[in-house]
Amino acid sequence: MANPVVRRLIAAAKLLLGIALLVAVVRFLSPDLASLRERASLDLGFLALAFVCTLCASIITSARWMLMVEAMGGTRLPYAVYFHGLVLTKVVGHFTSALAMDLVGRGIALRSAGSERGLGHSMTQVIVERLFDLLLPASLVVWALTVRSVDPSPTVVALSFAGICLLFAVLAALILWPLARTALHLYLTISDWRGRTVDPATREALLAAPITRRVAGQVGALSVLRYIAVFGQFWAVAAAIGVELNFRTIASAMPVGQLAGILGVTPGGLGIQEAGWAGAFRWLGVLDDPSIGLFVLSQRALIFAFFAVLTLLSWPWLRRIRARMIEPA
Repeated sequence: MANPVVRRLIAAAKLLLGIALLVAVVRFLSPDLASLRERASLDLGFLALAFVCTLCASIITSARWMLMVEAMGGTRLPYAVYFHGLVLTKVVGHFTSALAMDLVGRGIALRSAGSERGLGHSMTQVIVERLFDLLLPASLVVWALTVRSVDPSPTVVALSFAGICLLFAVLAALILWPLARTALHLYLTISDWRGRTVDPATREALLAAPITRRVAGQVGALSVLRYIAVFGQFWAVAAAIGVELNFRTIASAMPVGQLAGILGVTPGGLGIQEAGWAGAFRWLGVLDDPSIGLFVLSQRALIFAFFAVLTLLSWPWLRRIRARMIEPA
């Protein structure tokens, strides 16, 4: 493994690459930057709605995380641990790596709250969760390409989008059990191979963890609800800054922006996510370049600010929960 100095240099290089990509995207869209200022406006009502959508997405994602951890044999912990851990890792992920924060940061948050499972178990659960989060936007990219080529009516666009989401929820419910089982077996096999054999009692508890049809259905439903909340978040951000996006536009561009952010190697997908959004909007041809530039900058700044506020607000809640956990019986 690379020494700490090399790791810091690599992290710094990724951050600089992300900043350079972001600057390049914005400068390409608005070379003089004056056009951004001309289009900039702020609607406090839509700004509040964007924050509420971010809150709803965080509530839903935390509930899904908690449900999946417990279904895969994790230690039962209060919901506040999951909510604060999620929003905190979202903030830190903007400066380090969103993927590393999901794989490692979430596990550290659970361990610090008293989880008896190792980081490997948390990473296994997050990988399964990430697969769900990749599958839906990937499906919607195919949907967007189809809609672009066929050009159906707005009603057909809305119904087909709803159909994809419903199909995903059903598919997620069907594949959760075998996917989680396979992931847990791989986790135990890798642990054995690395000489970190899981004790028999824990092994039995993990493999005996029930993933019922009800739990699988709840995970599928929460995954779709999470996507819809994030959808509302981006639409409201655009409306808050005076960029008008209809349903078809945001539904077609969002999966590209999300996939770019998830797959990006820079901190928080910096620059890469913005390039994904910009490429999608230019492909759709519905916004001028300065409006695209204003959106990609605003969504980055505002969503980071929303998660920072949620982190600060949830910290006292978590402290109260932890104090109750350590109170003598």
